Amino acid sequence: MKLFLSFIIAILASTSLLSADNNFKLYKFKSGMIFYDVKTASFDDNLNSQVQGIAKLVFDNWGAKELKEEDVSEIQAGDFNDTRSRHRLTLTDNGTIYSVDFNEKKIYKTRDRDLDIAIAKKMDLSNESVKSLINLGAKKTGKETVANLECDVWEYKDQHICLYKGIPLKIVIKNAGFYSEKKAVQVILDKPIPAKEFALPNFPIIEDGSYSDNRASLVRTDDYINSIMDLKKEMKKKGINLEDKNLTITPNLEKDIINALGKRYLEKQKKYLKPLIEAMKKAKECITNAKTKDEANKCLEPVRKIDDKLGDRSPKFDFDNLNEEKKKKAVNLLDIEIKNTTATANCVNKFNKTTDVIICTEGRLNPEETQSPTPINKQKAFPQN
Repeated sequence: MKLFLSFIIAILASTSLLSADNNFKLYKFKSGMIFYDVKTASFDDNLNSQVQGIAKLVFDNWGAKELKEEDVSEIQAGDFNDTRSRHRLTLTDNGTIYSVDFNEKKIYKTRDRDLDIAIAKKMDLSNESVKSLINLGAKKTGKETVANLECDVWEYKDQHICLYKGIPLKIVIKNAGFYSEKKAVQVILDKPIPAKEFALPNFPIIEDGSYSDNRASLVRTDDYINSIMDLKKEMKKKGINLEDKNLTITPNLEKDIINALGKRYLEKQKKYLKPLIEAMKKAKECITNAKTKDEANKCLEPVRKIDDKLGDRSPKFDFDNLNEEKKKKAVNLLDIEIKNTTATANCVNKFNKTTDVIICTEGRLNPEETQSPTPINKQKAFPQN
C-alpha cells in the first residue's frame, strides 16, 4: 500500500505523465532504413584480423518497431589462420525483443522493461544519442557528408561519430593496432517500410522466463498510465488543472485524486479476487499431490493467469528436487496468501471507493493520519512494484 501511495505522491510532484500526449519517439523520423558498410582491422605481432560485411537499421512507428542486423565475415591470418562468418539480428516490437541465434537456429523472445515504460509514457527519446555523448564528455567538432546527408561530427577519446538528427551515419574507432568503421551507404527516411523488412527467419521461438515474469508488470504499467488518463478526465470535469503550480491539494481533493487513480484497479479486484482465492485453494491440493517440479508448477498456472490480469506478481516457490518439505512450505505460503487476499476481498466487496478500501485494509489513508482501526492486511490491496 505504501508503494501505491508513493506512486500517487510522485504524480502530484511531477506532471510528466499528465502531459504525455505525444507519440513515443526513439527517432525524429517516423520510419527509416539505413544500410551500412562495416570494416574492421586489428593486428599485432602474431595475428592480423580483417572483418568486412554489411549492417542495416530499419525502424517504423518512430522506433517502436526496430530491426538491427549485421552480417560480416572475419579473416584471421598469423599463428592461427581462420575464416568465419558472424550474423546477428535483433527485432524489437513494442517492447518485445526477438534475438536470432543463427548458429543454433533459434530465436529467443524476451522483453525490455524500460522500453515498455517509455512506450506507455509516450516518451520522446529522440535526443538521447546526443545527450549520451554530451554526458560522456564528447565534443562536437564540425560537420561531414555521409550518404548525401550532412551530419554532426562528435569526437570522444578514440571515437569519431557522425550523427544526422540523432541517427548514426558513421562510427569510427581508431587506436594502436585497431581500426573499425561503420559507414552508411544508403539512407531512406519517412517512407513506407515493407513488412518483409521486419521478417524473422523460420526458426523455433524460445520464450525467455523474464518475458513471462514480466507480463504482470506490463499490465500494471498499462493500468497506471490509463489510470492517469482517467484522473485527467475526472479533474477536467471538476475544472481542476493538476499542472497548475499554484494549485492547493486539499484533503478532499487528495481523496478525489486517489479514488480516480484507484478506480480501474478496484474494478478489477471486484472481478478477480474471488476466483483468485478459489484458484489458490485448488493449487494447494494440487501441489500436495504433485510428483514432479513440472506438475507442481502446472498447479499454479490458473493463479498466475489471474495475477497477470490483475497486474500482480504471483508467489514463487522452489520446486527443484521436489520433496514433501518443499510442498508443505508452498502450501503454508499459499495459506497466508489466501488469508490476506480474503481480507482484502472483504474490504473490496464492501466499498466502491479506493480511499475506503485503503482505510479498511491499512487502518489509515496516509502516514500523517492518526492510526484508527487495526489494519486487516497489507497484501493484495493494490498492485505491488
